[in-house]
Amino acid sequence: MQFSNSRINRAYLLVCIGIAMIFCISITSKVNHGSYSGIFSIIINTYSGSMNTTNLFDNCSWEFDHYSPSAWEHFWYNNITYLQNKVCSKLNEYDQLNKSIRSLEYIKDLQKRIFSGPLLSNKYDELFSKMYYRSKCSNSQKSDRLVSQYIEPLIGLLRDPLSICSYSNIPASVAVAGYNAVQSKRFFLLGPSAPYENFQTSTPSIAPWLHQPGSKKVLFDIGCSLFNGVDNPVKVSSTIGTRWFYEYFGLNSLSFDRIVAFEAIPYPPKKYWQQIPDDIIGILTFINIGVEVTGKTNPWGILKSIAKPNDYVIIKLDIDTAPLENALVQQILNDSSISSLIDEMFFEMHVTINEMRRFWGTPPGELKDTYILFTKLRQLGIRMHSWP
Repeated sequence: MQFSNSRINRAYLLVCIGIAMIFCISITSKVNHGSYSGIFSIIINTYSGSMNTTNLFDNCSWEFDHYSPSAWEHFWYNNITYLQNKVCSKLNEYDQLNKSIRSLEYIKDLQKRIFSGPLLSNKYDELFSKMYYRSKCSNSQKSDRLVSQYIEPLIGLLRDPLSICSYSNIPASVAVAGYNAVQSKRFFLLGPSAPYENFQTSTPSIAPWLHQPGSKKVLFDIGCSLFNGVDNPVKVSSTIGTRWFYEYFGLNSLSFDRIVAFEAIPYPPKKYWQQIPDDIIGILTFINIGVEVTGKTNPWGILKSIAKPNDYVIIKLDIDTAPLENALVQQILNDSSISSLIDEMFFEMHVTINEMRRFWGTPPGELKDTYILFTKLRQLGIRMHSWP
């Protein structure tokens, strides 16, 4: 009887082992075919205490949801008509100056790296505006998610708030003067460096609502000048031209897949190309004729032939011809097939304002017109920045 029980126990054990093996094989097959991959990712990551939300949302599409200006931006937008000729005096007030210093110190630090999230504090929410993006997931195991990402606010002269105006008692860490002040790009918070909340990546990378793996990173520099910014093959000025974007990307271990540069001023080919670094010589297209509202040199027609919605596209528009610039921007506002391709845009809109009269003269328009235009473009999902 004892021998019989032993045989029964062994048989029972073998049956259990067999069932377990079949179950494991079934699970492995389903994981390999994607049936349980989401469940296992959640279990494993939750157990380890760190959920990799990039993997969970790999099969989701992203779309722009809305733009939300910060309280600081709200103040300037609502009062810009009154402040039209009082911008510098307002920026010199203690509260405004403190906000300018805090925001610049934060942006300067952020520009040095790619943000990988999540944003752990809301202490800068009163200063920075937000772009909101929503995920759309076909997999029923994944719910839609709303994500917000910082962008510098539209305030003051819509450029580095510690430039142009005269200040005293500015910390050395954010002080700027002379040509560097006029051309300052310290107030730009580009997508790769901009903090976001309610999302996290396992490794530093451009956020998926701006760039999908396998997609391209594209720069359109409309009014590119020489690459080094000066007519000298040895001397370098990274404050203007394509080089500034090249250096920002290089600092963060990123590289462009395509660069299209437009310039109306005729340059001898050798003079232009001898300034181009070796690593982009094969991806840069130089179009040395002026852009047009219509025709084959309309930049948006070329953009639509090159870029797709999942690409990360940067546009810089600075051709110092206001009617043509305004017409090109209006095309973006009126045509979603253009605006949907653009992730970031940089544009210097010339208007009449006391502080900029020595640089711009007295062109049509006031500062409020720039605020309105830039807000509209941000509301379309474009991270809009004011190029100096």
